[in-house]
Amino acid sequence: MKHVQIAIIGGGLAGLSAATVFEKNNINYLIIEKDELVGGKQKTSIINDYICDHGFQILLTASPDVKRLLSIKDLSPQYFSQGAKVWNNDNFYTIPNPLKNPLWIPYLLFHPILKKRDCLALLRLKLSLKGQSLGDIFSQPNQPTHSLFENLNFSKACQDLFLKPFFRGVYLENDLETSARLCLFYWKCFLEGYAIIPKNGIAAIPNQLAATLNQNNIMCNTQIIQLHKNLLTTSNDTRIKADYICCATDYSAAATLFKLPKQRFQATKTYYYETGTPVINNCYLHLDGSTGPINNLYNVTAVNKYAGPQNKTLISVSTLPTATESDDYEKNVKAHLKTMFGNAIENWNLVTHFHIPKALHYQPISYGVLNTHYNSNNIYFCGDWTIQGSIQGALYSGRKVAESLVSKLTS
Repeated sequence: MKHVQIAIIGGGLAGLSAATVFEKNNINYLIIEKDELVGGKQKTSIINDYICDHGFQILLTASPDVKRLLSIKDLSPQYFSQGAKVWNNDNFYTIPNPLKNPLWIPYLLFHPILKKRDCLALLRLKLSLKGQSLGDIFSQPNQPTHSLFENLNFSKACQDLFLKPFFRGVYLENDLETSARLCLFYWKCFLEGYAIIPKNGIAAIPNQLAATLNQNNIMCNTQIIQLHKNLLTTSNDTRIKADYICCATDYSAAATLFKLPKQRFQATKTYYYETGTPVINNCYLHLDGSTGPINNLYNVTAVNKYAGPQNKTLISVSTLPTATESDDYEKNVKAHLKTMFGNAIENWNLVTHFHIPKALHYQPISYGVLNTHYNSNNIYFCGDWTIQGSIQGALYSGRKVAESLVSKLTS
């Protein structure tokens, strides 16, 4: 029998964030992680010398708990260009961020897609968000994101070709029923910071947190198979008695362990292609607002020169598959790529793909405070599903739950 003050179930960002608080306060804890490595949804695989993240993932440097808990410099950040490129039937057109580079302003005045009302709406939104705190954003009346775009008077072209595919890629949700509060939070982060990927892939984020912890307090390859009050039984027959249990798993695992109600999830599938003759030579995210299977794509090795062998290019292509996708899905993706880049894609070779059926939970309402509804006297829940489906949500939830337990234990 092993006794700990706090058992943390799950070694993703929420569990690691909580553990950093316990470590600083000299509180005895144990992370119990079912996988071989900590990290949760932030996974990276090295395949044929390419750094391939599981799904399209980026880190927003302006997120409050990213700034609080991580050293961006030590992640060796690789930066996306500010703005995006959008597909409009025959070509990709740049939508820049003139607030970061005023030299783009003359181009916007005669933009082939954006109208003057779009530029004015973007400017008004920037000025509005600058003076708002996160509390202000999450206390606004709730509405779907697609309603926000209409209310802000964006043109149909701006919505269909830029805004909708951009936020579909963030939410992993086609209809944009996700709360506009979350949209405004992301928008503020994009405007005030940068979108990056770490030099060694998205797994560098949990690895950095884990490196600050006592490695004897992390138990991997171990799954909880039974839980009764404050006694946990693991898959390797270890019995752990804990004064408090911090459940930091994703919602699906938490629902199984604690018999929580079912929830709807969003899926994504990302393909990685290699080529020696890149058709994309920039660091922009490329958006596709058409009816094809692709939502976004980018040149991974342009953004991060360390992501693959020299003289080779790695392209990431992300999709939002339906539950009824056919066996020819990847063929449809390749066919749609051909409409964009022509016969050049015949030389693209599939490196790998990742299908993540439960990448994010459905978020028609987004809150600024944790959902503590399921907490009991000795069981506390954290994870992005308790507040917002994001890296910020995971880090914040773990920190706040840990701080409340520290307060309880030291009072």
